[in-house]
Amino acid sequence: MDNVKYLAMLVVVWNHSLQDFLKALDKHENRGWCEMDATNRFSNVHARAFYLLLNVIGMPVFTCVSGYLSRSWLNAAREDEASAANLLVRVRSSTAMLLGTYTMWQTLYLVINYYDVTPVQWWGPIGVMWYLFALTLWRMSVLVLGALKNRVILGLSLFMGLFVGFTETPSGKNGAAIFDWQRLFVYAVYFFFGLCVIRPDHLKRLHRTEYGKRVVIGLIIMVSSYAGIYLTLNYFDKCFDTAERAIWSTSPYDSTSVMSMFKGFGERVFLYFFTGVASFAFLALVPSDTMCFTVMGSRTLYCYLVHLLLIHGFYRFINEVWAAAPLSFYLPVFGLFLPLIVGNVLMLGPVVRILRPVIEPSFDFLWRSHKPATSMNAL
Repeated sequence: MDNVKYLAMLVVVWNHSLQDFLKALDKHENRGWCEMDATNRFSNVHARAFYLLLNVIGMPVFTCVSGYLSRSWLNAAREDEASAANLLVRVRSSTAMLLGTYTMWQTLYLVINYYDVTPVQWWGPIGVMWYLFALTLWRMSVLVLGALKNRVILGLSLFMGLFVGFTETPSGKNGAAIFDWQRLFVYAVYFFFGLCVIRPDHLKRLHRTEYGKRVVIGLIIMVSSYAGIYLTLNYFDKCFDTAERAIWSTSPYDSTSVMSMFKGFGERVFLYFFTGVASFAFLALVPSDTMCFTVMGSRTLYCYLVHLLLIHGFYRFINEVWAAAPLSFYLPVFGLFLPLIVGNVLMLGPVVRILRPVIEPSFDFLWRSHKPATSMNAL
């Protein structure tokens, strides 16, 4: 599982780095919303298609893995004996993460991005912070939903993920959606799929399959998925910007007409299907054996929280010191070298030890002293 977490995190970093490359591309071509590329359309559409493919793989896979690794929450919620102690341990751990990590990093992002916006837009998660907030709520909800059957839990999450698009989402002065309401429910489907559907024997069955065969199948599906996105953008003239927003799932369906809302509903159904297919291909490509990067899979939180600051910070730095930087500079740097360097460095042991006080601050002083629960090893 650490191999999956490591590679999924690299995909997330790569995705955000390519996002900055596409910003530079749009600036270079003076491209407006939903306009086609004025020059080098063939190569540019390939870059956009690859970026969208990373979007449908990175965070959905990472969220699904988080759900799979949260099975101890579901087990604790369904225990008949000593369940109160188990639940208390988990609630305290999750609350500490929300109070510590989320509070500290949300404040940092507010200072960097919205220092001049008043009142303080505290309730709209900024950048990558939406995931920490959502993960806390998903895990807390498991304690309530655990009494239901797995298929009922998954059905409820799918219902909410599809129909939340019909609801209005308030936003603050900085444009950030309050609680990131839409994405909270849309991505809950991936979390509860990992929690309720995926089992250890499923992974064992996948790993028992000869790796060479898995790679061939995974590559065929991945290339087909990429080709489908490319054809949709290039030959069916699908707007890249609306496709990107649909994958992000941060906004309600287009409410200009009843038909447009149901069109958005249908697109989200297809998004879930397409994401499932592409994610399966990704998992098929992940090696089962212990690799040189396997240990890094346990340090993804550090990379997740910090990588956006480094990538976006470097992009802003280049804009300040070299405003006329050519695309021949942006493509190799943001398309390859920067995500590989940032992603791997932030998951190195020494870097993790340096960052630990600000990534996982201790809030033990908030809790009353108590005897250690005998079930803490279940975490």
